[in-house]
Amino acid sequence: MKINLHRRASAIIFVLGIVFVASILSVYLIEYSMTELKPRASSSFERGLRTDAYSALNATVAVLEEYYEIDGGLYAPTQGWEFPLADNRINLGRGGEMEVKITDESAKIPLQELTSENLVAIFEEMQFSTSLSQTLADSILDWTDSDDAVRTSGAERDDYEDYSAFPPNRAMKSLVELKYIENVRNVFFDELGEPNDYYKSLAQILSVEDFKKVNLNSASPETLNMLMVIDGKTYDSSLYDAIRGKIGSVEDGIVWVKNVTEITNRGAREVPSKLVACQPQLLKIEITIKRGAGEYYLCAYYGEDQSVSTSSTSQKKNNANTSNGGNNNGGSNSSTKGNASTSSSASGKQSDATSSTNKSTASASKSSNKASKKGGSRKILKVVERGS
Repeated sequence: MKINLHRRASAIIFVLGIVFVASILSVYLIEYSMTELKPRASSSFERGLRTDAYSALNATVAVLEEYYEIDGGLYAPTQGWEFPLADNRINLGRGGEMEVKITDESAKIPLQELTSENLVAIFEEMQFSTSLSQTLADSILDWTDSDDAVRTSGAERDDYEDYSAFPPNRAMKSLVELKYIENVRNVFFDELGEPNDYYKSLAQILSVEDFKKVNLNSASPETLNMLMVIDGKTYDSSLYDAIRGKIGSVEDGIVWVKNVTEITNRGAREVPSKLVACQPQLLKIEITIKRGAGEYYLCAYYGEDQSVSTSSTSQKKNNANTSNGGNNNGGSNSSTKGNASTSSSASGKQSDATSSTNKSTASASKSSNKASKKGGSRKILKVVERGS
C-alpha cells in the first residue's frame, strides 16, 4: 500500500514538473512571438498607410492638372485647389481619415535668389540698423556661398568656434539654420535658442526652397511690402487689394490675375517688377493619413523642374541659331527638326531616369510624367515622409 502511494506521489511530481517546464516554454514562445510578429504587423500597417498617402498624392496631382486645363493655368488657391480632395472625392479602401492641403510655397520670397543688397533692404525694413543689416546679409551669404572668402562684414569657417557648426557652403535647407550662423543667431533666437519675433516675421516672407519668382496671387501684404522694398518702391495697400480683386473690375468671379498689367488696370498705384510671377512656382502638398492609432505624414513639393526648364531654354536658343545658320547658307530646316527631335528624345530619357531614381516615389512620378506631357515640366520635385 505504501509503495502504491509512493508511486502516485512520484507520478504527480513528474506531471507537475512537465507542466512547469511547458508553462515556461509557453511564456517564452509568447514573448518570442510578440517580439517577432509585432514589428512585422506594425511594418505592414505602416505600408498600408504609406500606400494610401501616395494614392492621395497621385489623385491630388490629377486634380491640379484638371484645374490647369480648365482655367488655362494654376494661379491662386481661390481657384479651388487648396483642399483638392475635399467632399469625399476619394475614399480610403481600408478606412480611416485623410487630410490633404496645398499651400503655395512661392507665395514667399526665395532666399536663394536674393543678393546682398536685397537682404540689406529687407533687414533695414525690419528696423535693423544699416551696419547690422549688412552684417546679417554678409554672414548669411558666407554661410551659403561656395567659397571660403570672407565678405566685409561676414563670417567664414575660421570665425567659428571649434566643435561648432561651420558654413556648409550650400543653400540653406531650413531657415532654422540661422541659429548656427555667426553674427545672426543672437538676432533671431533668444537665450534658450527659441525663435523670437524677428525670426517669425522673417519666416513669413522667406522660403529656402528652390524656385525663382514669387506668385503675386498668393503673396501676403508682408511679402508684397518686401518685394516693393527690394524694388526701391513704397508699398501701398492698393497693390494687395487689386491682386485679390477688392478693387477694380472682376469678371465671372475670377479674382486672380494672369499678368502684371491686370493688376495695374485694377487700380494698383505701383507694382513690383523683380522676382515676380502670376502663377505658382512651387506648391507644397501635405497629406496626413490616420487609421486607429497610426498616422502617416507625406509632404511633396510640386512645380516646374528648373533643370528641365533651363535645358529647354538653352536648346531653343541653339535651335534658333542652327536655323538661322541653315537659312544663311541656303540649307533647309530638316537638320533643325532633327536636332529638336533628338533633344526631345534625350530630354524624355533624362526625365524618365530622374523619375525612377527614387523607388519610394515611383507612383507619384508616373502622375508627374503624365502632367509633364500635358503642360510642360511640372512634376514632384521632393518628398518628405514621416510615419507614426
